[in-house]
Amino acid sequence: MKQAFAAVMALMMALGALAQRNVVYIEDFEICPDSTVTLPVMMANSDPTRGIQFNMSLPLGLNLIEKELTEYSLEKYFMVMFSNLKNGVWTLGMYPQGSICFPPDTAAIMTVTFKADPNFTGGEIILWRQLGSTMNNRSIVFDDDTTTVTVPAASIMTVPEDGQPFKEQYFNLSGQPIVSPDSVSVSIQVTTGPDGRRSSRKVAVRR
Repeated sequence: MKQAFAAVMALMMALGALAQRNVVYIEDFEICPDSTVTLPVMMANSDPTRGIQFNMSLPLGLNLIEKELTEYSLEKYFMVMFSNLKNGVWTLGMYPQGSICFPPDTAAIMTVTFKADPNFTGGEIILWRQLGSTMNNRSIVFDDDTTTVTVPAASIMTVPEDGQPFKEQYFNLSGQPIVSPDSVSVSIQVTTGPDGRRSSRKVAVRR
């Protein structure tokens, strides 16, 4: 009985630690090459926070093109601040125009729109150096988080004569993935080698 009680207490403590997590995150998502997607940026905070700031590192071929506050943030008179530190790395921050805090909650605080390059093959978005702020401007350390970005499964894995695997993907002229180049008159073939290098060419099918 004592062992069972100890196990239950340990589980409750673990669940409590999860419930007390402070973090800004974006759910894993899928995007087609040469297309855009708009997603919510979520904040799960167990501590009231007067502001939030974090860095966002994007994978090669994925670009941040727009950001907007949600109604949840606008109702509290928050404003967004941002800067592009270097290619693929952004700093985003939100602060109120008065003495107000985000209460403990899980909610969408802003939306972001990403655009994928025609040759984008997926990767990870890292949200790091996350900091909240108390009413008297003391820092609250938030957890880092990673978002997995994938492209629709429309690829063919082949092995050339030298035994080194490479990946071939086909897209229509609108940048949408297709299973086979035979399904359209003209397609774009993107080949990724074992060293990560990519090349592309047009493929025409005679009918």
